[in-house]
Parts: sequence; C-alpha cells; structure tokens
Amino acid sequence: MKAFKLIALFAYLITGSFTAFSQTNAGQVYLIRSTGYTGSAVNYSFYIDDQLICKLKNKSFSIHDLGAGEHTLSVVSGGLSTGKKSPPLKIMVAEGKTNYVSVVSTQSGYANKITCQEITQNSAEPVLAKAKEKKDCLSK
Repeated sequence: MKAFKLIALFAYLITGSFTAFSQTNAGQVYLIRSTGYTGSAVNYSFYIDDQLICKLKNKSFSIHDLGAGEHTLSVVSGGLSTGKKSPPLKIMVAEGKTNYVSVVSTQSGYANKITCQEITQNSAEPVLAKAKEKKDCLSK
C-alpha cells in the first residue's frame, strides 16, 4: 500500500511540474490593417523581430501570441513597392496584456509611406468591428 501511495504521489508531482513548465509569459498582439483606398489591392507583409509573420489584405486583422518583452514590428507593401521595410516600431508585450498595432499610410510627395503605429483598445475596437479576422496569415 505504501508503494502505491508513493507512486501516486510521484505521478502527481510530475503532472504538476509539466503544467508549471507549460505556462508561458505571453501577451497578445493584434495586427490591424484598415488603410482605406491606399494600397487596397495588395497585401501588406508584417514582420515581428525581422520574421515574416503575416500577410493582410485591407480591412483585416490577425492575432498573435508573443512572449513578454520588447519586440520590433515593421510592414512592407506588396505590389510594386521597393520591398523596403517600414521604420521599426518597438512595443513592450506584457504577460496577459493585449497590444494593438495598426498600419498608417502617409503621403510624401508622390509616394505613399506606410508605418506601424501602436494604438489603444478604444481606438482599435471600431476598426476591428468593421474588419475580418485572418487566422492563417501566411496562406494565399
């Protein structure tokens, strides 16, 4: 009987240790694209920490879990662009918190420039209500 209790206790401790290791310090990041008519026919490619994470059409968004800490985001316009990434935006992801990042398009001479901008939840909610979530970001 003692051996059974010892094995049961051991199994319980191992199970508890796996659940403790499976918890990650993650937060969510919403990538939002609602740029009006600017570049509406092409996908925008989003990069997080210099890794392609998502391609979004206009009026769409995606949700990503990121580890807590500082991350760098940038965006590139598809179509006939230079392929050059936008200036990097640094965001701080906190455990259990949500960050909202939107694409901003500005006119500079004859060219449109796009950048990422962190926005508040209050600013994001009306845009998200009119946008469609894309769950499989890298598929066509």
